[in-house]
Amino acid sequence: MNKKLKLLIALMAVVMSLSTMSLALAAAPETIPLADGILVDDTLSNQFSVVSVGETPDPTYATIDGQNGLVTHTIREVVLKDRYGNQQTMTFGQEMKNFDQIRAGDYVTFTIQRQVAIFLGKDGQVPGMGESKLLFSAPKGSKPGGIEVKTAFVTLEILKLDAAKKAVTVRLPDNTVKTVSTPRLDFASVKEGQNVIVMQKSEQTIIVTAQ
Repeated sequence: MNKKLKLLIALMAVVMSLSTMSLALAAAPETIPLADGILVDDTLSNQFSVVSVGETPDPTYATIDGQNGLVTHTIREVVLKDRYGNQQTMTFGQEMKNFDQIRAGDYVTFTIQRQVAIFLGKDGQVPGMGESKLLFSAPKGSKPGGIEVKTAFVTLEILKLDAAKKAVTVRLPDNTVKTVSTPRLDFASVKEGQNVIVMQKSEQTIIVTAQ
């Protein structure tokens, strides 16, 4: 199974556990403002079909109920198949919303969109970092679906520029020094000693639709 397939399969466990909130309330995520350099701008998308879905007893995980005695929990599993016939079994906890709405034959579409950009900093700007996250999921009773939008930034100080090797040596907020490859950076727009803001925005979406 290729890396893209594994990545998209793993996304299901993350996004489908989002708290219930109507997607109708989610405005379209804002795009990253015009940047001074783009490092990454890519999208991965794939669709899978549900081969089977069900719950089976899990004897390894049980609790004692004061009135009912031993209570055995269940394993909730979905078997997915891609267009090449590769199958993957996924296990989900009770936190996943709308599991009971998944049916054999449904289609599951995953999309991951990622943008990484550089913005020139102002003189005297203090290096720092931050992160924000928004979560949305389909309302109770509907097919599972959700969106996770993450935006993170870090301010770096440029210590060395190597245009020939398309590499930049930077100082991070914790004072560590790292050299990174920046093949899409416009080296004419930056200089040594300057601060730059590196921002990453990722949007992960899952949609389950009936056959």
